Amino acid sequence: MQVLRPTPSATVPPALPTTTRPRTVPPPIRHAARSGVGVMLVAALVLSACQDKHGDDRQPVPRDGGTLHVVIGGALAHLDPQRVYAVTEANVSRLLTRTLTTFRSVPGAGASEVVGDLATDAGRPSERNQVWDFTLKDGVRWEDGSPVTCADVKYGIQRSFAPQFADGAQYPSQYLQPNRQPYTGPFAASADDAGLRSIECLTPQSIRFRLKQPVGDFGYAVALSVFAPVPAAKDTKEAYDRRPFANGPYKVESSTAQELVLTRNPFWQRRTDTVRGAHPDRIVITWRNDTTVVTANLIDSAGTWADTIAIDRDAAPNFVQQIINDPVLARRAVVGSTGGVRYFALNTRTIPDLTCRQALTYALNKRRLRSALGGFVVGEFAATMLAPQLKSHREFDLYGSLANPDGDPERAMRMLQQAAADRPCPTRIRLAYPNSSDVARAISTVVESYQRVGIEVVRRPYPSQSYYSTGIGNPANGNDMMWAGWVPDWPNGSAVIPPQFDGRHVPKDGSAGNTNYANFNDPQINAMIDDALAESNLERQYRLWGALDEAIQAKAVSIPVFYIKALRMAGANVRNGFIHPQFGQPDLCALYLA
Repeated sequence: MQVLRPTPSATVPPALPTTTRPRTVPPPIRHAARSGVGVMLVAALVLSACQDKHGDDRQPVPRDGGTLHVVIGGALAHLDPQRVYAVTEANVSRLLTRTLTTFRSVPGAGASEVVGDLATDAGRPSERNQVWDFTLKDGVRWEDGSPVTCADVKYGIQRSFAPQFADGAQYPSQYLQPNRQPYTGPFAASADDAGLRSIECLTPQSIRFRLKQPVGDFGYAVALSVFAPVPAAKDTKEAYDRRPFANGPYKVESSTAQELVLTRNPFWQRRTDTVRGAHPDRIVITWRNDTTVVTANLIDSAGTWADTIAIDRDAAPNFVQQIINDPVLARRAVVGSTGGVRYFALNTRTIPDLTCRQALTYALNKRRLRSALGGFVVGEFAATMLAPQLKSHREFDLYGSLANPDGDPERAMRMLQQAAADRPCPTRIRLAYPNSSDVARAISTVVESYQRVGIEVVRRPYPSQSYYSTGIGNPANGNDMMWAGWVPDWPNGSAVIPPQFDGRHVPKDGSAGNTNYANFNDPQINAMIDDALAESNLERQYRLWGALDEAIQAKAVSIPVFYIKALRMAGANVRNGFIHPQFGQPDLCALYLA
C-alpha cells in the first residue's frame, strides 16, 4: 500500500482458520539513535503520549458528538472503494465503506488482527485455501436503508476489472480465477451477464470465492477497499469517486476542491459493527501542505484547531524538540512505529545496469536525508524492504548502510567507472517526488549526495494528490529514481514483495496504478514469489519472503532509507489517538472529542 504511513505490538499469528498472518511487533532499538539521549527522548515521548491529561494511564469513556477536524497534506485522490489504495484514502474510506473483514480499531498488537466486518467471521477456507466462504451479517444497511447483499459485494469487486479502475489495488485480478474469456468489468459492451464466475452468491447472504492458487491470508486481502460492495443501481462510475454510497457510520455531505464533510449515516447500527467507534457527529477533512503552519496551529490549539488532528504528515522538524521536551505537548503527540519503509525505487528500464544501480545505492547519504525530515524520530535506518515488525523480516545489510548511513561515495565512484563501455552509467538522473515543502527540502540532500560522485539530479516534482496513481504509477513515467513508501496491506511478505516486485503485474505503458515502480521483471524472482504464495506452512512462508527480500536487494532495484515512525500532532480536545499499523497514521475510527 502506498505510503503518504506504526504501532508497537507483538508478533503472534491472529486467529484465522487454517492459516494466518503475523501481527506486528515492537522493533528493537538499533541503528536509529546512536546516543543514549536519543533513545531516552523517544521513550519519554512514547510514554507521555500514552497518558491522558491527568498524567496517568486512565482511559476515559469516549464521548459522542461534536465536529472533528482532520488535516491531510493533499487532496484525496479517491473515495471510490475500487480505486482507494493510498493509506490516507483507506483510513477515510473505512468511515464510509465496510468490507467483508477489517482490522480491529485498538492500539497495540490487536490492531493487526482481522475480524469479520460485513461478514460474520474472517472467512472459512477449504480445498487447501483455494476456496473461501463468507456469510454476511444481518442488519447491515446502505444509507438509504436497503440491505447489503452478496450481489452488492460481487458487483463491487467486478468493477475493479474495468480499465478505468486500474489505479486501485489489483488483488482481485491477481487472486481470483479468471473467466475463460478475459473479464473486463461490468461496464464493457460485451460484459458477461453472469459476471466473474469465481465469485458465487450461494444465497443473498453467502458468498464464495475461487482462487487461482492457494492464498492462506485471503481473509486479510478482503479487508481492502477494493473488495468492498457497491450497489449496481447507485453506481455513477467515475462520479462515484466524489460521492460513494455509504454503508459505514458516515456518509458524504459535501465534497469540494477544499474539503470533504462527513455526517452520520442514520442506517448504520453499532450492534452490527464491533470496530468503528464513530463518536463525532461530523468529520471535516481539509488539505493543507504547509506542515510548519499546521504544526504551529495545532500546538497553539486556538479555536477549531483544538478539535483538529493531522493524520498523514509528521510534525514539522523545527517543532520536534519543542514537542518532545514539553510534557503537555508530548501528551498530545500521536507516536508509533510502523511496518512501513521509506525508499527510492530505481527504474530498471532507464538504468538497466546492475553496477550502476548499486553505485547509486552506495552514494546515497541516508543520514542527511533522514535529518532533513526530522532525524531519528521519523524512523530507524533501513536495509530491507520487509520491516522488523514482520515475521518474514530477515536481517541483512548488503550495502553496509546501517554501519555507514553517510554512504560510500568513493566506492560508488569506482563502480561508476567500472560500468560496461557499451552501457555507461548515467551522469544525469531524473528524480521524482511529491511536491510538498518537507519532501522537497529532503530531496535537496539527495541532490548533494549524487553531486559528490559527479551525477546531476534533475528534480521532477509531481502534484501530491496524483503522485502515486498517475505520476509514478504510469510505467512509462520516464523517471530514473522515485521517492516512495510502502506500508503492507497486511503484515506479511505477501503484501510487500508481490505488489512491488512481481514483474508480471506491471501494466502496459500509459496505464495508471503500477506499484512496481522499478519496472522490475526477473523470471527467477517471479518463480520464487509463486513458491512463497503457495506455501501453506506460515513459518516456512516467512523464511521464503525473507530470502526473496535479500535476493531482490542484491539486484539493487530499491534503496530502503528508513523504517517509518510517526509523530503526528493533535489539538487539545482530541482523544484516543494511536497509530494504527494498517494505515501508519491515527485511526479515524477511534477518535473522539473531550
